[in-house]
Order: sequence, then C-alpha cells, then structure tokens
Amino acid sequence: MVAKAAADRLAESDDLDWKEQLPQPPRDGRWNELAKDVAAMANTRGGLIIFGVRDATCEMVGIDPDEVNIEQYAQWVRNHVQPYLPDLTFTVLTSTDGTTSVLVADVPASPMAPHLVYGTAARDKDQQAAVAPYRDRDHTAWMAEHQLERAYRDRFTRAQRAEEEVHHLLAHAQETVSAQLPWPAPSARYRVPLHA
Repeated sequence: MVAKAAADRLAESDDLDWKEQLPQPPRDGRWNELAKDVAAMANTRGGLIIFGVRDATCEMVGIDPDEVNIEQYAQWVRNHVQPYLPDLTFTVLTSTDGTTSVLVADVPASPMAPHLVYGTAARDKDQQAAVAPYRDRDHTAWMAEHQLERAYRDRFTRAQRAEEEVHHLLAHAQETVSAQLPWPAPSARYRVPLHA
C-alpha cells in the first residue's frame, strides 16, 4: 500500500506525512521533530508518518532497517509528549523482493487530545516551553488559545459522557441481575481460634 501510494504520488495531508529520513534525536534541547509530528497527528484525527519516502516527489528512497530503533523513538515521544500516547506503533515494512524498507508510525486519533510537546525554547535555553501542534492539511501548525480551550473542553466532554455511560450500564446490569436472581448472603465463622 505504501509503494502504491508513493507511485500514485499521494499528496501529504492531515493524516499522511512523508519523511525522507529516519527520526533524528533532539538537538541542543530543542523540540523533538518526531514528538511534534506524532502529537500533531494525535491532536487532529490520527494518521501515518512514513519514513523512507521523499515528500516533494513521493519517491521511495527507503531506509536502512538496521538503523531503526523503535524503543528509542518511543522514548523520545514519551519524554516530549504529554499526556502519554499508549497506542502509537512503529512498524518496519520491507518490499517482497527485500530491496526497500520503510518505517511507518501509526498514530491513532487520541481521546486525550490535546497533547502538548515539551522542549527548550531556542532563545532561552533555561526555559522549558510546551505547545500543542496539529495538522493543517499538509503541514504542522500550533494551536491558538481558543483552539486549546476547545480541545480541552472536547476532552472533558468525552470523559464525562464515558463516565455517564459506565454508570448507566452498571445500573442496568444491577437492575437486570437483581430482578432475576436472589443475592446470596454468605457468612462464615472461624472453627479455629485466631490466636492459635
């Protein structure tokens, strides 16, 4: 599917990001690019970040699978993105002839959005900063205050609805069970003294 998308020159969008090279470590305490891109997709509607495809031409240049360090990438995201993204996955895909490999980061849409990316501001190395990125068509932008407010309101609304649904299901289960079965009341007493 990746080879077909690249051959069809499928343009980048809010849920597809082509990257020519593998993720790089953060430099000089600045933003981690991988963390920023992952948070942006999670804050939008999820999607795929595919490493090994040139974004301008959609040419599959591939990656060296021996250079892939999935544990390291996951740690960068854990260290730089809050709240945590538990369902993020990285997968190396290799062509059937074994000549070309790509790395796919599958970023699900997150019910915990907005996710903030933490890093050191370039102008003030002692000052940690946090921003909320999102995908705007084929590029990453930063949420303004009103977008953050709405994202948090949406998160809290989802959480409240989920809690209400759990309470509703629990009440329904209790009503159903209590109407059909008598509840036994077990009791017990010790046959041997406790101090023995």
